[in-house]
Amino acid sequence: MTKATQPLNIEQMTEWLYGRAEEIFLLCCIINRRGLAHAFCDLSGHAEMLDSHIQPIDASYQTGNFTPPIAKLRLFLRIDDDFSEETQQRQYLELQEELDTYVSYLDYLIERNEPVTIESQEHAA
Repeated sequence: MTKATQPLNIEQMTEWLYGRAEEIFLLCCIINRRGLAHAFCDLSGHAEMLDSHIQPIDASYQTGNFTPPIAKLRLFLRIDDDFSEETQQRQYLELQEELDTYVSYLDYLIERNEPVTIESQEHAA
């Protein structure tokens, strides 16, 4: 991802964060469509929160036998305008790093192009 050469204002930071949220949604769609994993992505507009997680294709969703996610991201897509500009920039960079890491993992799953199973995750650990 290209980094800004100058500090961004709150509107620019928010635009970038939502752009990455859109990218995560699209990557989740690709993962689901190709049958690589169960990819979930939820954007709560009223709370400005992105919640996404990835489950193996053979995951159990039953209470007491729930398969834990293999990747999870939950964060707020907003920069607090009550903070100083320096704190806003730091908050933005932390969010940017979390989003970049998650997108990299989703890209990896797509490039690998192999279904993720519980067994394959146990062997990877």
